[in-house]
Formats: sequence, structure tokens, C-alpha cells
Amino acid sequence: MAYKEWTLQEKIATAIRSLDLKAAGQLEEADRVRRQIPLSPHMAKFCKEKIGPEFLIQQKYNLSEAEAEFGKDWLTR
Repeated sequence: MAYKEWTLQEKIATAIRSLDLKAAGQLEEADRVRRQIPLSPHMAKFCKEKIGPEFLIQQKYNLSEAEAEFGKDWLTR
């Protein structure tokens, strides 16, 4: 899946949108929106090691920054 590069302002705006949805009781939508924000490479690597790559894939986390730093196949190595 191809992802665009996010600016800090876009990440913050999306996080605020997620929090607003959560406050409105739309928990599933809030989670979906939050997972659009790219995980930092180090957090993605930590999650891969501690939780497993299947979880990251299944939950549809945005792994674009990790892919840029570790390579496209980092999750399956």
C-alpha cells in the first residue's frame, strides 16, 4: 500500500480529529482515524518484536515511515 508523506501539522490535525471522534463516542471510527497516522519507525519495530507483524497488518497501521527507514520488506524479515 502506498502512503503519502505526512507533515507534523497533518499528524496533529488527524490526532485531534481522532480525539474528537472518541469524545463523541465514535470509538471505532476514532481508532480507524488514529491508525492513519504513520507509526514512528522505532514504535513500529517495537510492536513487530513484542506483538508480532500480523497484528500491525491486521489492524491496518500506517507503516510508511518504518518502510522508508527499514525497507519495504522489513515486516516480513
